Amino acid sequence: MSPWHLPPASDSTSRPSTSPSVPTSMSGGEAAHGLSRRALLAATAAAVPGTAAVLSAAPAIADPTVADGDTRVVDVPLDDAETLDVEGVTTRDLPEQPATMVGVTWPEGSEEREVSARGLTADGTWTDWLPLETAEDPETGDQASGTEAAWLGAVSALQLRVEIDGADASTETTAHVVTTSPAARDEEAPELSGPDATVTQQKQMTTMAATATANPATPTLGPGMPSFITRASWGADESTVRGTSAADSVKAVIIHHTAGTNSYTKAESAQIVRGILSYHTGTLGWADVGYNILVDKYGQIFEGRSGGLHRNIVGAHAYGFNTGSFGISVLGDYSSTTLPAAGRQAVGRLVAWKLLTTFQTSVTAKSSWTPGSGTRFTPGKTISLAKMMGHRDVNYTECPGLNLYNQFGTIRKEAQGYLDGGWKEHLWAFEGAGGASKLGTVVKSNHVTGSYHATILTKGLVLQEGSGKASGYATPFSAQWRSSWGRPSASAVTHGTQTAQKFEKGAAVRTGSASVVFHDSRFIDVPPEMMYRAEIEELASRKITTGWDDGTYRPLEEIQRDAMVAFVYRALGSPAFTPPKTSPFSDMPPSRQFYKEITWAHAQKITSGWDDGTFRPTASVERGAVAAFLYRASKATSTKTSNPFSDVPANHQFAKEITWLADREITTGWEDGTFRPTAPIARDAMAAFMIRWMKDRGL
Repeated sequence: MSPWHLPPASDSTSRPSTSPSVPTSMSGGEAAHGLSRRALLAATAAAVPGTAAVLSAAPAIADPTVADGDTRVVDVPLDDAETLDVEGVTTRDLPEQPATMVGVTWPEGSEEREVSARGLTADGTWTDWLPLETAEDPETGDQASGTEAAWLGAVSALQLRVEIDGADASTETTAHVVTTSPAARDEEAPELSGPDATVTQQKQMTTMAATATANPATPTLGPGMPSFITRASWGADESTVRGTSAADSVKAVIIHHTAGTNSYTKAESAQIVRGILSYHTGTLGWADVGYNILVDKYGQIFEGRSGGLHRNIVGAHAYGFNTGSFGISVLGDYSSTTLPAAGRQAVGRLVAWKLLTTFQTSVTAKSSWTPGSGTRFTPGKTISLAKMMGHRDVNYTECPGLNLYNQFGTIRKEAQGYLDGGWKEHLWAFEGAGGASKLGTVVKSNHVTGSYHATILTKGLVLQEGSGKASGYATPFSAQWRSSWGRPSASAVTHGTQTAQKFEKGAAVRTGSASVVFHDSRFIDVPPEMMYRAEIEELASRKITTGWDDGTYRPLEEIQRDAMVAFVYRALGSPAFTPPKTSPFSDMPPSRQFYKEITWAHAQKITSGWDDGTFRPTASVERGAVAAFLYRASKATSTKTSNPFSDVPANHQFAKEITWLADREITTGWEDGTFRPTAPIARDAMAAFMIRWMKDRGL
């Protein structure tokens, strides 16, 4: 078998279609707003305004009152329509119902219907009967209680057949009559591609912001993206759209067709896309268009589901596989019609672009999935599926039509050619920085942000400025990174619950589960809002602490005994002292760091060490011992032992030292009235003690 012609997945059971129509999946991530919303829809007209001011365009013959890119959906109960016998088949007649598209729904929980429709054209002839594809239930993945909306073209009347096993079943069903209209922009909708689209895409983002879009716009994309028509350019009504979500990776591209007639002009494609948006959001209750991108037979590419083409937006196109896939739908029905070369090549270029920009280099490679129930596969069983596949490969459907499915070999071969010859500078940087094991998977493919072309990954970044070299960087802050930070200038460091990393313009720090903070403070792990930050900064400005070589202060780490003594020595001006040749402590040889400071403290009777003759320099210093060090360094003489702390009785080893510390307002203890004398002191609290002590001493 040719590598370009991959067999359908094998872990499936045969399930015959219950309808001669071709069911198309539009589910996933929309369960809370699924087909049940139809119960809330009144059988009245709903006008959907265009998103941008345009010149007056010729009205559709379907309905002269719908014009200038507007879309209207009218819900018509078929019980109210006359019944005719047309060619021996019971038919519902809507003789004065203009339309360009139509969909049908029936009561939830009832048996699936077989639906077909036709329309009366301007020359007085009827279109062919078009089967309406059954949608999928967003909650279960089963065939839902309704169809997709099919394109008929501009018609002035409709006839519908609704059957179960060949018998009329049109009662309690509703026709959702969609009327789209041309807009002046449809004739020459600007197609955007890569760097050449910068100005136009910036205008698009401004337009979308002005219409209060629920999702971010697609920014300027990097090299390799085929020319496409933005949502603003095809006239998306952003007021109907809810928030979408994104995944951390893309494992496959799934190909669909929208069904309906293939008789549409190049200029009518935008109308079809607007109609799909209205039907998906208004009638089916989804957040947005189900597909990530749409392609017409002329090769035009339309931006689909909002949120940014550079992101892995979760669609509603392949139940059980929406998260981690990129859905491309071709306008029209390709069950018995071959997709023309222009459309086929556009699909191939999109497949290549999506895979290459997410650093996947083989169209025929496979990815692992573990689907749940409602798909073609055994729930919970891990399966391998192709990087490019059809809707029928994952759900019970004939989509994207047999003839288009039979073109997959050619599409895969063309896509691999585009991929092999594509722009790879970010891919090379990714591989050079360690690949997926170091940087993770692509979250946002190459796009312009600030002065950078950036690819954002789960664990890293690939950054490039102008014609300069692309470089990859590992960082735990990739999701929060902004171009204003600059490039990472050092590796991330983690100490306890705190992680920090230097960037060219500052540092990022996360403490525990708190939000990431970017700042330009002296120490990368001491952001401006941190408690005791002022004391830490003052300690550093007085050169009492220099922090660590990696730029950290490590505020949450416990301070060691040797460092505590060194801080006291420096705070007192680093007094002149000649250390003894013989150490007073068995664990403090003359060659050890802080030997001078510790032997000075011993000579000043600030510390006497332990009874076993050790000083234990790397042990954490307890809060009680800190009080003793500061009391003795101050040459204090107070013998008072009455203090406000419930855990420091008068007979405590360091009662007078702790009492003195409290009286001098160097410590207030804890809110529960304790001092916790045996608890180790962290470096941030130590800085506070030191600065208060120094001010009390007039240092």
